[in-house]
Formats: sequence, C-alpha cells, structure tokens
Amino acid sequence: MLVRMMSVAGYRWYPECTVKEQYWDFNQSKYMCTLRVFPDYPGAEEPIHWSYGLGVTVDMAVQDVVYSMLTIMRARHALLQNLEFCYVPASQPGEEGYISGVYFDSAMEDPLLQSTAEMLENRDKDARALRMELYATRARLWTALTQLAPVVQTGYGNMEMLNPVRTHLPAHVDWPAIGGVTPLRGPLLPPIRGPRPHSYPYGSQGPQARVFPDPQVELPGHGGNLYELFYADA
Repeated sequence: MLVRMMSVAGYRWYPECTVKEQYWDFNQSKYMCTLRVFPDYPGAEEPIHWSYGLGVTVDMAVQDVVYSMLTIMRARHALLQNLEFCYVPASQPGEEGYISGVYFDSAMEDPLLQSTAEMLENRDKDARALRMELYATRARLWTALTQLAPVVQTGYGNMEMLNPVRTHLPAHVDWPAIGGVTPLRGPLLPPIRGPRPHSYPYGSQGPQARVFPDPQVELPGHGGNLYELFYADA
C-alpha cells in the first residue's frame, strides 16, 4: 500500500527500512525500525521524510513503521484525499519522528460513509493505545524478572520462569512476513549509505558477510523492478 501511495504521489525511490534490536534479558527484547524516503535525484544521502516504528518482532516493527509513513504521507499530500487512500488516517511526525494522530473530521464525509470513517479512526486509536500498553507491560515484566532472577538462580524455581516464550499467533492473524535481506547479527551500525563494513563479535564469517550494499531501487513507473530491502542488525 505504501508503494502504491508513493507512486501516485510522484516519488521515485523505494523507501529504505533499517531494523535494530534493543536487547533485553528474559526474552523481552524489542525492535526499532527507521524508514527513510529520499528525494527524486540519484545519490541523495539525506531523506526528506522519515518515521519510526516499534515491535516485539522484526515483522511487527516494519509493519508499524510503514503504517506510520502511510499516515504521514496522507497528511502531506492533498491529492490523496480524493483517491483510494482517502480513509487512511492522517498524522504528523511527533517527538523524534514518532507519529502523533491528527485525524480529518469524519462528519465532513459523505453521510453514507461517515460511520466507516469514524470506525477506522477509532480502531486506529485503539491500536495505538494497545501498543503503548504492550510496551509498558513488557517493561514491568522485565523489571519483575530482573528482581526474581537471583532467587531462581539459587534453585528456588524453574529457570524457564526467567525466559517466557512469546505467544505464537494463529496464521490468519499473525504479522505478514516482510521478506528482504537479514544479515547475521552484529554491532549496531550508523545510518550511512553505500557499501558498509559489517564486523561481528560472534566468530569469523566469510568475506561475503563483511560488506553489503545499499542500492537505491526505483518505484514502479520509473523503470525499476519490485524489490524491498530490509536490514536487521542486532
């Protein structure tokens, strides 16, 4: 959907996503995703739009950041108001790029569609509230497990208590797979463009793992092929 929206709005390059893991003990890690949209001319190094997303999995973080960019572009481009994207909620980048909801008044819509627009706005607000509750609950759980760890490690409990397994969702409600390229884990990398070195603390890898490129890929209508590239760096 984001690709379709960008093509209609006249962008040239596919957006670029970088996913980084914020490691926490006890299986409480979370992932932070940065999405960058670059100007039309080749070789541009500074993005003109960016957004951030969070998730407890890589897929969830990428879906969150893409949705964030959808809402930002919906607010930036008036022409989208009269196209298929008219009911995508609009927002502005908030603190450090995270979205802050700014919605169009559903009362201004066609009377037959007012309830649809209002429902979408309310579902969007619900989803954001549930995400905040999820991250706050995980932070409290991490604190509780940190305090419990010394007791369990002395033998007064099962070690499995310290590593709760994430809930596996049914296939029909799970996050869609994002595909793309996932390098082996290594240190956090700066958001630079072009071939970048990639060293690892977990043993030696072959030379093919040392450097990987950051190609700019054109959107449909500019002669490019459909391609999405995501990096997951821990």
